[in-house]
Amino acid sequence: MTAPLPARTTVQVLPLAMGQHLQLWLPAGSQLLCQAPQVCVTESAQWQGERLVSRHTRLADGEQMVLAHEGWIGILAPQGGELLCLRPLRQPWSDRLPGWLRGMRRWTASRRVRDAGCAKPM
Repeated sequence: MTAPLPARTTVQVLPLAMGQHLQLWLPAGSQLLCQAPQVCVTESAQWQGERLVSRHTRLADGEQMVLAHEGWIGILAPQGGELLCLRPLRQPWSDRLPGWLRGMRRWTASRRVRDAGCAKPM
């Protein structure tokens, strides 16, 4: 099953020589599409309880995976090939501004209501 693409993505083709190991930082939600006989992907380490673990995934030609967490990943191509990387673009700050202002307005209104109930009579 194919994961839906984010509304805005950037595409990067990573050519890999035989036996090459590449380290790359990717944001969460990035999709990797294998265009090689085999690629081994090691995801960034995550804490599970008191253990630090990293997931290892082998991709064959045409297979894909979606990264659940941002971080540094390792890519090993024993036989060479290409890896197609689809990265979600960050939303520009100007697009996030209206939501931030609405949150500030709600916070300010809640402070006024709370402070009005605490006013001391003179």
